[in-house]
Amino acid sequence: MSSRPAPITPLSARLIGYGGLVPFAGTGIVSWFLWPSETADAALQVQLVYAALILSFLGGIRWGVAMTHAGDFKRRVPDGLGTKLALAALPALGGWLALFTMREAAFVVLMLFFAAQAISDIRMVNNDEAADWYRPLRLQLTFFVELALAASLVLTLSQ
Repeated sequence: MSSRPAPITPLSARLIGYGGLVPFAGTGIVSWFLWPSETADAALQVQLVYAALILSFLGGIRWGVAMTHAGDFKRRVPDGLGTKLALAALPALGGWLALFTMREAAFVVLMLFFAAQAISDIRMVNNDEAADWYRPLRLQLTFFVELALAASLVLTLSQ
């Protein structure tokens, strides 16, 4: 067991992070209470698009971390930078591609990408590339996102 104290997540990060869950909850609640209807159907589509946007944001965080740790180089690009930048672009691409699949598949693809991104971000913290407080925040946010997407998938499959 570690003797290090638990990290303190900045209030601003918590408020912004939890605030970002409101569209997931809102679209999910609308869908469940109004199902089946055109409004519920539209809310599910909005949730898918929002999930893809958030994946792009998470990939942007990874891109920023890669740039920061690469530093200013004058003669030689640091080893592995290209790979880190390419991996940072994958969440946006995955989210975008999910929007072109059948709705059921889109929810599954997005859930897989959110899980993979969370694992990647936890590794980033473990490698001291990001603040310790990022780990619990990402786990909490990812748990809620996965729950919201899974609930919407169940609703979609109930048609």
